[in-house]
Amino acid sequence: MPYTRGTEARQPVKVTLERLPESRVQLEIEVEPDRLERSLDAAYKRLVPKLRVPGFRPGKAPRPVVERMLGREELIREALESLLPDVYREAVEGEDVDAIAPPEIEVLETEPVRFKATVPVRPTITLGDYRAIRLDPETVEVTDEMFAEQMALIRRRFATIAPVERGAQWGDILTADIMGTVDGAPLVQDEDVEFQLNEGQRLLLPGLAEEFLGMEAESEKAVELPVPDDFPGQARGGTASLTLALKAVKEEELPEEDDDLARQVNADEFETIDQLRERVRADLLETLQRRADEAYRLQAVDELVERSGVEYPAVLLDREVDELIRETHGSDARAFQAHLAQVGQTPAEFRESYREPAAHRLRRSLVLSEFGQAEGVGVSEEEVAERREEMLKPLGENAAAMRNVFESERGAAGIRQDLLTNKTLDRLRAIAAGEVADDGEAADDAEAASEPVVAADAADDADAGEAEPASEPAADADAAPEPEASNEEHAE
Repeated sequence: MPYTRGTEARQPVKVTLERLPESRVQLEIEVEPDRLERSLDAAYKRLVPKLRVPGFRPGKAPRPVVERMLGREELIREALESLLPDVYREAVEGEDVDAIAPPEIEVLETEPVRFKATVPVRPTITLGDYRAIRLDPETVEVTDEMFAEQMALIRRRFATIAPVERGAQWGDILTADIMGTVDGAPLVQDEDVEFQLNEGQRLLLPGLAEEFLGMEAESEKAVELPVPDDFPGQARGGTASLTLALKAVKEEELPEEDDDLARQVNADEFETIDQLRERVRADLLETLQRRADEAYRLQAVDELVERSGVEYPAVLLDREVDELIRETHGSDARAFQAHLAQVGQTPAEFRESYREPAAHRLRRSLVLSEFGQAEGVGVSEEEVAERREEMLKPLGENAAAMRNVFESERGAAGIRQDLLTNKTLDRLRAIAAGEVADDGEAADDAEAASEPVVAADAADDADAGEAEPASEPAADADAAPEPEASNEEHAE
């Protein structure tokens, strides 16, 4: 319910506060007439030196004359330019509003001055009963198919390529010119392009790969293929006229899976093929286990989010969309516009396609951060220094140059955030696995989470499948933002 707080001598404003959905607060603020009068006088003093008033020397025209000349509305508008930011700041401080972005201002009336300020505030996170989370870990094993595929990849690394005098087959390596148009407009102009002809892999258009089957070197053919509706650009839905000029057909000759191959891989480490096979199987198992652990941690995060209540302002989601777009498409405005033209989308449509994954990542980030604080997860400066040395160790000659980067304020913050994220996720994993008792201590008497040296603000990367630190959702909330005297929506 709205309420009104009385004015104080230093704060001659009347404030009615109402909390709105999506972590917003609406302040209806009324300024006392004396305060407006002082602002009008200050506005007059700012304006009069700039005016040429007939019959008066510059800066000497009295206020009533200036007010008649400009109009009282113009003088009030000038006064509000400085009055509203000051009054808004006083109201936010007086009502303990934790604003995280500039407000939207709506002037209701000017005499007396009354206006509304709608401002986003820090999210509200209510953690569920996360101590009850229990998840069964995935059992991983290296199958014969996985092992055979990895050994085949190793053999291909040391394969030789030789020309063949026959028609092209799946797996061959081709060199060709591919020229094509759609309704006379150029579609593709690739010369001497080399590629492997893999079954099931799409080359530019559906069915194009199949057209190369059976073609021999130094042969040419013309084909027509439909352009699918999801094809980027203006060619979608048309018919492509293509000329395929095959210049060379080559095949891979794989080495035998024997001791010679093992020594080719690393003669200092492997003398026999059995030693190589053992290492390949061990590395596969380690990779599978690491992926399973990452998936387990994120499954625990999603279970935590499911049990929790999350309310956040729209401005945070907009920031997360911006961050996702920067991560996937960079910050090059021209390249971004070219991509929009290629996919046939407006900026608004493109942003909308990112809202759902951005919202998913934001919820994860906010809830995980709240969880970390609740569990007292922290990172010490000793841990940051230890991790920095671990990162520098494999850099060799470049370590000295990179040390300055890692020891900078931004570099240290990145390392700290990365450690904090992983410690928070590990704590949640331990709870989900039943390794933490109800009293919060480690169930197996191992050391529990460290004391909070740095407040937790952990997040995950929803697309990469691996938890990574995200930007702080409310890094600019320490000071209340100031509005402009405008009814227009404030951009971030």
